Amino acid sequence: MSNPPSTLPPRVVNERRAPRRRTLLSGKAVFGEGQVVDCTIRDLSKTGARIRLAQGDCVPTNLFLLELRSAIAYKARVSWIKAPDFGLEFINAYNLDQALPTELRHVARVWATVR
Repeated sequence: MSNPPSTLPPRVVNERRAPRRRTLLSGKAVFGEGQVVDCTIRDLSKTGARIRLAQGDCVPTNLFLLELRSAIAYKARVSWIKAPDFGLEFINAYNLDQALPTELRHVARVWATVR
């Protein structure tokens, strides 16, 4: 005998466009004119990441994620929140060892202090 449809648990669908890999990397969330929040990058793919913030920390919808080991800054958008974890969708990526566009000077200033 099967359960009526209303009592079945919801179906979980993985909507990721790229496979993710578990990581334990240090990162910096940069937003505004150079505000910085430390984070841990828990999962990473070509299209996004899951970051973990310290209890009580928060980030706005649009930010840059600095992945310190690879010297990459990802322009990102928060796609989900399950505190203390935040899911990010990447919009663009910038190599921090190359010249950045002038509108990203706040990101370059942060990178100069942590490299």
